[in-house]
Parts: sequence; structure tokens; C-alpha cells
Amino acid sequence: MTGSGILLDYAGKVDYETTNHLLKTLKKSEKFLSLDKTTGKRLYAILVECLENITRYSSVNFTNDHRFQPFILARRQNDKIILKTGNPVKNDQKVKLISKLDIVNKMEDEALTALYEEIINKEINQGENGAGLGFIIMKSKSGNNIDYSFNIIDNHFSFFEINILINKFIMRKLIFEKTGSSPKVILDPDKNVFEISGESRPPDVSTFYGEILRWWDDYSLHLLKSQDNTHPVVVNFDLEYFNSSSAKYILDFCKQVALVRSKGKSIDVKWKYEEDDIDMLEAGEEMSRIAKLPFEFVKK
Repeated sequence: MTGSGILLDYAGKVDYETTNHLLKTLKKSEKFLSLDKTTGKRLYAILVECLENITRYSSVNFTNDHRFQPFILARRQNDKIILKTGNPVKNDQKVKLISKLDIVNKMEDEALTALYEEIINKEINQGENGAGLGFIIMKSKSGNNIDYSFNIIDNHFSFFEINILINKFIMRKLIFEKTGSSPKVILDPDKNVFEISGESRPPDVSTFYGEILRWWDDYSLHLLKSQDNTHPVVVNFDLEYFNSSSAKYILDFCKQVALVRSKGKSIDVKWKYEEDDIDMLEAGEEMSRIAKLPFEFVKK
């Protein structure tokens, strides 16, 4: 476990004893302990599934062949953790593995959770191995699809590689469903979706927007600490109407965004409006001017 940003680097035979040793050593390492608690737990969970996956599917025929030895590598890169694994498998296992991975990769969060519950509650017969439960955990914990490939070794075996990207910073998302008087709010760093849309005249405007402002305060701290500026944050406003009480809080939110942007972080704001809704366009222009925050005006 040496090298810049390296959390785990191992190649060789993988069995229960090896897995136990690697995980115990990892948990004591300074680099692992420096991760925030949530990220560390998610990385640990994915590593366990990857190591068990290697143990379950890896062919013993290539244990002593250094070209095709199982390996696992986890390293930090900016605000991400990159996890790579590889191991030889029998060609007749490829179809099953591809099927499981493709099903999991196509699923959104709700469907993934439903499949997890279905499998976890299903009685597993002898000889079965969880029907892709490990892959579900890998995707849900990482927040990203599982990239994979098979490189042919010979007529009977292929080298199976997995590449998983884990968001190092994991922050709670804030989502409010749209009602007759309050807008839909999605603040989701995992998916890089930031949106306020609909009609805004909530009965308790200070409570409604107070939570949004506190959430953005926390997220701003993360953005300012982050060294990664390659993925810009895009804040989307798609408002049909907002009352005067809401206007004050929307402006406060824009000022928060402007403050972070003024410190060099990549943040764009899109203000959407209906083609014939001049009032909403002018309201956005006024918000932009007062907050000293450039908007991109998007005609719907």
C-alpha cells in the first residue's frame, strides 16, 4: 500500500485469509483513516464485494501466472476514488456476469433499491451466490455505473476487469416534491443535479427556504475545499411564479451561489422562462443584477 494516493494495491491469490488480512491492514492505514467516515465506509463495503467477487469467480488455473493473477487497486484522485480489479474467469461464466452487470447498470436508484430488497428477501438455494447482490451494492455505494471488460486469454478463459469510480465526498441530497404552492427542489451532488422549479408561495416560506440555504452553506464548504474544478455545478431555475416573500429567499440563495463563484469555483446558473413570459425574464435579470451573478437565460 505505497505510492501517492494509493489506498490498496495487491496482486496474487485471493481467498478468505487474504481478504481478511488486506481489509484489516487497510483499516489501520493513515490514508484510509484520513477519509471522511461516510466515504470510508462506502469504500470498505465495495472492496469487500470486489474481493469476494474475485474469490467466487476467479479461476485457480492462473494462480501462478503473473500475467493473469488477480489484482485489486484503490487510489485517490482529486475528489474521487478509483477502484480497479481483475481476475481470470471461465468463458462460460461471461454471459451470466454480463447479464447481471448490464441489468444493474441500467437501473436508477429506486429500481436498484427494489431489486436489492427482492433479492435480499428471497430464499437462496444451495449453490446460488446472491444473484448479483454484490454488483448492486457496488453501484449503489459508489453512485456510479460499473465499467467492465473481458480480455480473452484462450478458448476457455478470459480476464475479467472492473473499474469503479467512487465520489470521495458524499453529502446528503435535499429533495422536496412539488406541491400546489411550493416548488420542486432537487439538490443532489451525487448526480450533479441542482434545480428549483414550479410555483413558489409556500405557507411557511422561512422554514422552506431556510433548509435550502443551510444545505447550500454546507455544500459551499465542500466546494471551496475541493481541488476538482473539472465538473461545473449548474443551478437551474425553472419557476412559473414566485411571490414577494419567496423572492427575498431566492435572492439570498443566488447571493450564496455568487459568493462561492467569486472564489473561483465553476458554477453556472440557468434561468428558464416561457417565451411569452416577459415578467419572469425580467425577474431573472433583476436577480442576476442584484446578486452580481451572471445568468444564462433559457427560453422554453
